[in-house]
Amino acid sequence: MVGVREIIVFGIIGVLNTSIDIGVFMSLKYIFQINNQSNWIVIINLIAIVLAIIFSYFANKYFTFQHKSKTDAKEITSFLIVNLFGFLINTNILRLAISLLPSEISFSLIPFLIDPALIGKILGTAGSMIVSFIGYKFFVFNK
Repeated sequence: MVGVREIIVFGIIGVLNTSIDIGVFMSLKYIFQINNQSNWIVIINLIAIVLAIIFSYFANKYFTFQHKSKTDAKEITSFLIVNLFGFLINTNILRLAISLLPSEISFSLIPFLIDPALIGKILGTAGSMIVSFIGYKFFVFNK
């Protein structure tokens, strides 16, 4: 059964995890001046997600699901499989947003331009969070 505490802690860790993911992604994108149409977008997305996944593993194991047993090959394998699905969802939504949105999005209330990659990354992260919670709860850290 899913507890309220688990959902709240997962949400807090999710905010931190998302900050790592999007922060690393956008930093790499601008440091290396990567064009949205470049295949490098997928590479920097992978780097950002891997760093976020490392944080996510320990934070969710010990804080969200309070899983105290020793880490074993089954747990690591199932964690990687769940995150592979999350990565595929995240990357496909990111690429879809980049292809569908204009290259520069401007809102009259916001005086600067918004990068479609940022919008895609946010939407992709939201999509992958659902898969991650279900996967972690029922396949990775099930008691």
